Amino acid sequence: MREVVLKITMPDNWVKDITAKYPVPIKFKECMPHGDSGGRGLIEIDNIFGITDDIIKDIEEHAEVCSVDITSLNDGSVLGSVITDKCAACRALTGSECFLTSALSLGDGSVEWKLITGGEGSLIHLIDNLETNGCKVELKSTIDLNRTNMLTKRQEEIIHAAFQKGYYNCPKRITIKKLAEIFDVSQSTMGEILQRGERKIISDHFSR
Repeated sequence: MREVVLKITMPDNWVKDITAKYPVPIKFKECMPHGDSGGRGLIEIDNIFGITDDIIKDIEEHAEVCSVDITSLNDGSVLGSVITDKCAACRALTGSECFLTSALSLGDGSVEWKLITGGEGSLIHLIDNLETNGCKVELKSTIDLNRTNMLTKRQEEIIHAAFQKGYYNCPKRITIKKLAEIFDVSQSTMGEILQRGERKIISDHFSR
């Protein structure tokens, strides 16, 4: 199995239109097909600039979007379900032997997918399906997985949040205490999770 990062530019869709207007990344926790040609995505948007209400309003009013169900989180970010009447990427992913672990919109209207591949040829099959559905695909990276270089889902979630919220900036934009409060753990537990995850990332980098 391999961990793969793809940059995917889909045909005109709501993600491309929204991210072209707002400088806020949209994180996809999950995406799946819906109906004959649509898709359902579980999204999260950080309240970085205090404009989540405007973003949600534009998503709701987009011609491709059928319904939106949004919940506000304690830190001001929002989590919700978006159902569309067409989603080329969701259709391509369905039936493939690849597993989507995370997705993040980029400022140029594309989406970065992180995947775990399945059987031999599964990645080629997925890319073929994406391109058949009108998507442009760029392979950004691929690494073989082993027990030492795989982050746990919890480690990945926390390190990703720490990065997005500026923990690794200089100076830091968020403290380890605040991160611990967000994830409802002690500061010592948060420190241990970050340290173990960082060690895996660093170990993987120097072993390539």
